[in-house]
Amino acid sequence: MALHADNTLISNREVIAELVLTPLRAFGTMLEKLAVENSRTRALRAIAEIPEEELRAKGLSRAEFANMAFHHDV
Repeated sequence: MALHADNTLISNREVIAELVLTPLRAFGTMLEKLAVENSRTRALRAIAEIPEEELRAKGLSRAEFANMAFHHDV
């Protein structure tokens, strides 16, 4: 039986780095998904898609429209 060099081994430093970074990457991905799926983010995207002409016809700026959307009195 011949011995073959195994170049697939990784160093202890790489193992430790992966052990530390994997949960941090997962947490970052989770935060990104929460931000994308947030209702305020969806509302801001909808506001961003409103044509300038429509906003001008209403006499509003995009900032005023967003302010009205988030600070309405119920």
